[in-house]
Amino acid sequence: MLPLVLLYVVTSFFFRMKMPDPKATSGQRPSKRVKSCTQEKGPDLQTCALLKYSLKLPQSFTPGSIQANRIALRVAGDSCLVYIANAQHVYEVHLGSDLSAARSSSSGDVDQGKEGVLVPRSAQVGHIRQLETLSHMAAEVQGLYAGTHGSHHVLAAVDSVGNVRLLASSMAAPPSGEEGSPGEHQLMTLDAPYRGECGWTGLAVRSVGLAADRGAADVGDAPTEGPQLEVAVARQRMRDVLLYRNGVRLRILHTMQGPTALAYLGSAGPEASGGLLAVAEEHQISLWDVSQGERGGCMQRLGVYGGGCPVYGLTWISTAAAAEGRSRQQGGGSGDEGLLAATGGERSVVMLEPRKWHIVAKWPGCVKYPATHMSPSALAPGYVYVAGLDYECVAGRWDGSSGSCSGNANSSSGGHGRAMGPAHLIPGREQQPQADDGLEGVTCGRGGLSFRGDSKWLGLACCSLPPLNQAVGRNGGTDGGSREVAAALSLSGNLYVMLVAPAPPVA
Repeated sequence: MLPLVLLYVVTSFFFRMKMPDPKATSGQRPSKRVKSCTQEKGPDLQTCALLKYSLKLPQSFTPGSIQANRIALRVAGDSCLVYIANAQHVYEVHLGSDLSAARSSSSGDVDQGKEGVLVPRSAQVGHIRQLETLSHMAAEVQGLYAGTHGSHHVLAAVDSVGNVRLLASSMAAPPSGEEGSPGEHQLMTLDAPYRGECGWTGLAVRSVGLAADRGAADVGDAPTEGPQLEVAVARQRMRDVLLYRNGVRLRILHTMQGPTALAYLGSAGPEASGGLLAVAEEHQISLWDVSQGERGGCMQRLGVYGGGCPVYGLTWISTAAAAEGRSRQQGGGSGDEGLLAATGGERSVVMLEPRKWHIVAKWPGCVKYPATHMSPSALAPGYVYVAGLDYECVAGRWDGSSGSCSGNANSSSGGHGRAMGPAHLIPGREQQPQADDGLEGVTCGRGGLSFRGDSKWLGLACCSLPPLNQAVGRNGGTDGGSREVAAALSLSGNLYVMLVAPAPPVA
C-alpha cells in the first residue's frame, strides 16, 4: 500500500511542475490553428443598393416548406423580372425605376446599421400580374425555376404533389408568355404518376442533346420546336425522384431517405446530358447516373454532415475554377469544371470536388441558424449567397475567408450573430484581429455582405445583368457596368433586392 501512495505523490508533484502558471497566462489568448488559403481570392463584391419592395397580393403568403424556393429571376433588357409563387399561383413582378436609377448611379450610398448590417430603403413596385399558364395548380407551389436553354427562356413551377408546369418562350417573344403568337410560347405539363402525401418538392432542369450547345446565333431564327430538356423532380414524402426527358417520364429513382435538395452536375463531355444528378438525402448526398441500370442508378453516397444535420441546399458552381485564378491556357480543364456546394442544418457551406469527392473547402458558421437557401454569385463564383432559417441573409466566400456568424444570446449583437460587414463600409478592417471569437485564424482576411429581413425567408435567387455602356466605377474608372441582382422573398410579403458590383482591387 505504501509504494502506491509514494507513486501517487511523486506523479502529482511532477504534474504540477509541468503545468503553466494560470496567472501568467490569464491575459493571453490561446493560439488557434491557422488555416492557409490555397486558392486565389478572386474579385470581391460590394453593394450598390439594397431595396425593399412591399408586395400586395390577393392573399397572404403561405409558409410552405423551410427549404422551398419560391422565387426566380430573369433578365429583361437592362433590368430583371421577378417571379414569385404563393399558394397555387405564380406572379410576375416588374421592379420600378428605383433599381434602374440605382444601377445608373455611381454613388452607391448604402445605409449601414449595427455591426455592418446593410439597411434597405423602401422602393415602389412597377406592377404585378398573375401568370395564368402557371397558376391554379393542384397544390401549393414549392419551387420555381428560371433559366435560358438554347434560344428559349424556360420558367417552371412544381407543386407539393410533384406536378410540373414548364413554359418555354422564345427570346424574341414577350417575357411572360401572356402575349404574342401562340408559336412563341410552349407549355409543357408533367403530371406525377400517382398522388401521394403533400410535402417538399424540388426540380432541376438541364438541356440535353444538341439543344445544350445552341448559342445566341439561333435567336434570330424562328424556332420550329421547343428546347430539349431533362427535368428531375424530387418528392420528399414519397422518397423518389421523377425523371422526364422531352415531356416523357424516363424513370423513377427511389432514394433511401426523403430528398431535401437536388442539382445537376456539369458534364466534361460534348453531351450536356452526361453529367450526374446530385440528390441530398438528409445528411448525405447521393450521386445518380440516369443512364445506368445497376444499383438503380446510384453511383456513390457521400456523407457531408455528421450528427444527422440535413442538407437543404445544393448548387453546382461550374465556373469556380476560372474565377479562382486557375489558368486554362496551359492545355488543361474543360469548360464544365466546377465544385458542388452544399449547405444545411450545420450552418456551413461545404464544397465538394468532383474528381475525388472529398471536401476541399468549408465556410463554417455562415449564419446563426440552419441555412435553408443558397445561390451562387454570377459575378464572383468564389461567393455564395446564403439565407438562414430566421431572417438573416449573407454573402461571402465559400472558402471561409469571409468570417463566420459567432454571436449568441449574451453577445452585444442581441443574439443575432456577428454580421459580416462589407469591406468597403467597415473602417479599419485591416486592423481587425485575424483570430476572432469562435473563428479560426484565416490568412485570407474578412469581408462579406449581410442584411436581415423581417420574417422567414421563402426563397433566394440571383442573376447577372448585362453591362451598361460607359459605367463609372467606385475607383473613378470604368468597370464595364457589371452588376448582379440578388433577391430574397420573406413571409411577410416583402421583397429584398440587392444590387451588387465587383469591388475595386485593394492596393
